[in-house]
Amino acid sequence: MFKFEKEQAVFDFNGIKIGGQPGEYPRVLGASIFYNKHETVLDDHTGKIDKAKAEALWNRCQELYDQTGNPYFIQIIAEYGEAFESYFDWFCSIDDKTPFLMDSSAPEALIHACEYVTEVGIADRAIYNSINGSILPESIEALKKSDVNSAIVLAFNPGDPSVAGREKVLAEGGVAGQAQSMLSIAEECGITRPILDTAATPLGMGSGGSFREILACKAIHGLPTGGAYHNMTVSWTWLKRWRKSVLAGQYEGKDVLLEQMSHHHFGGIEGIRQTAWSSPDIGCNIMAMTLGADLIMFGPIENCEGIATAAAFSDIVLAEALKELGGEVQAEKHPITLLV
Repeated sequence: MFKFEKEQAVFDFNGIKIGGQPGEYPRVLGASIFYNKHETVLDDHTGKIDKAKAEALWNRCQELYDQTGNPYFIQIIAEYGEAFESYFDWFCSIDDKTPFLMDSSAPEALIHACEYVTEVGIADRAIYNSINGSILPESIEALKKSDVNSAIVLAFNPGDPSVAGREKVLAEGGVAGQAQSMLSIAEECGITRPILDTAATPLGMGSGGSFREILACKAIHGLPTGGAYHNMTVSWTWLKRWRKSVLAGQYEGKDVLLEQMSHHHFGGIEGIRQTAWSSPDIGCNIMAMTLGADLIMFGPIENCEGIATAAAFSDIVLAEALKELGGEVQAEKHPITLLV
C-alpha cells in the first residue's frame, strides 16, 4: 500500500481514535439510526421509539466492535428538534461514551441539536453533519455559539466533481454557494476535530473523484477522511432496474435457468437480488478503505454485520502493508491483533 508524506492528524473521541496513516488505527464505522421509515421509530416528530429494538441494534454493533476491533459511531438522524432531544437522551442513557453524529436535512433541527447538546453537556460527543455549500448563516452562528467542536466537512462541488473542484470547495472557497471555504467555515465555528467527507457522488457523475479525493484529503490536509460511499449503490439506477427485473423472473428470458440458479446457489430469487445489491455496497467501502478512508458511514445500522467483516479484512491488509513500510499499528485494539 502506501504511507502519506504529510503528518496525519489523529483525533481522540473518548478513546476511539480516528486518522493517522492507513493501518495505524482501525477504520471507524458510522451506523445510521432513526432514518426515514426506520422500524424503530414510532413517531418521528416527538422522537418516540421502540427502545428495546433500538438498543438491541446498538448492542450488536458493540459486540462486533469487541470481536473485530473496528469501533462504531452512531449517526442519529432527525427532522425535528424535539426528536433529536429524545434520541440523544435515549442514546446517552445506554451509552455514556461513544460519539454520535447529528444529521438532518432540516437546518432548524440541527440548530436545535447544537443548542441542546450544549445545554445538557454532551457537546464533546457530538459531531455536526455537515458543514457544506448549502449551510445557512443561522446554522453557522448556532454552531459558533455551541460547544460542539467536531464536524463532518463536505468536499462537494456541484459544478465540478473532479478532485480539483472538490478541493476548491474544501480549501479555497468562492463556490457551492459560499464565499468561504468549508475548512474556513469550520475554523470560524470552533471546529478543532474536522473529519473530511469526500462526498460520494453517483456512478457516471464523478464517482471516481469521490475516491481520488480520499488521497487528496489525506495528502494535502492530513486530516481524518471518509464518506458515505454506500450512496453510490443506492443511486445506481441500472442496479435498481436489474433487481426489479430479477424479482419479476426476467433474466434474458431464461426463466428456467434463473429458477435453477436461485435454488442451488443463492437461496431463491430474493437471494439473487440481495447478493447483487450487497456486493457493490460492500465493495465500494472496501475501495475507500484501501485508499485510506478513516470513517466509513455505511448506512442503515442493520448492515453492521457485513461492514464489520469487510472492515476487519481491510484493516488487517492495511496493517500488514504498514509494517512493510516501516510503520507500526498504534491501536491497542485492532483486527490484526484480534483476528489473526
